[in-house]
Amino acid sequence: MISGSRFLCFLCLSVANQVIGSPRIECDAPKFDFGTVIGLDEIVYEFTLWNRGDEPIKISSIKNCCGTQSTITPMEILPGSTAVCKSVFATRNRYGQQDKQILIASNDPRHPYFELKMTGTLLRPVEVSPRLVRLGDLLPASVISETVTATNLLETAVGLESVSTTIKGMKAEVVEIRDPGSRLQDDTRSWTILLRSSGALPVGKLSGQLQLNFSSGMVNVPVIGTVRPVIQAVPDRIQLSANSINAIERLVMLRSGDGRPFEILSATLENADGSVKIKKLTKGKWQCLIAIMPDAVKPNAVLRVETSGSAQLVIAIPLIKE
Repeated sequence: MISGSRFLCFLCLSVANQVIGSPRIECDAPKFDFGTVIGLDEIVYEFTLWNRGDEPIKISSIKNCCGTQSTITPMEILPGSTAVCKSVFATRNRYGQQDKQILIASNDPRHPYFELKMTGTLLRPVEVSPRLVRLGDLLPASVISETVTATNLLETAVGLESVSTTIKGMKAEVVEIRDPGSRLQDDTRSWTILLRSSGALPVGKLSGQLQLNFSSGMVNVPVIGTVRPVIQAVPDRIQLSANSINAIERLVMLRSGDGRPFEILSATLENADGSVKIKKLTKGKWQCLIAIMPDAVKPNAVLRVETSGSAQLVIAIPLIKE
């Protein structure tokens, strides 16, 4: 049983809640799923916002997720009235699953940041497979033959205007075109592009692109790999302690990357004082033993090795004084 004083307090709070109003922002459909979209530059949607409270809603700001812009008209919503939040999602160069958030800051005490969402999937007008070409470890004379398939996902015709690659020692060409003849909704037109070696590849990290220029826009396929030298030096740089006052000995191994035999014709130090001894271990493996004074090492000092390998006549191994 409620005592008299408690009942009076409860009654006063109830009356106060009925008298003191508050704004109440709502949206009957706060999430817009645009489904799967191909080839559109933007998606526009209008959310209807309600004020189901008994005081005006005052919108102070709109926080948009990357790629979206929103405007609300009007920025003050009277009780029982509506406003329109027009959101524009710029889809250009965005692909895959999308989940865009729009936060509306207002004086609604229950939802100081009211959330709207735009979700769906964006597909490229022309889809490629694979999207990344991994070539792995290569030699300068490696024979490369990789294919990439491009498929038009639009119902309208798309032309492949040119193919090229940014990688030295490689070229790209179209080797197959498939055209079903009719343009039914489930028909596609596809191209097979061959990426192949056309000369010696530069030693080092290989990073470039296969560039496909379609009438619907450019599609770039990244190409990565590592080109190892034919004759590999381990280590590929010789580190020396600058604090040492005595001669330092270092051992360098040189071996054939493709198993072919080679000869070391000479091994000398440049911009440094010391000695070099060479020793043949197998037909495709040699060692160089150097003895050097660190204080006699000058800038740009190297161990210079001349070989019989036609692809790698000279190997320069830097001497680094630390």
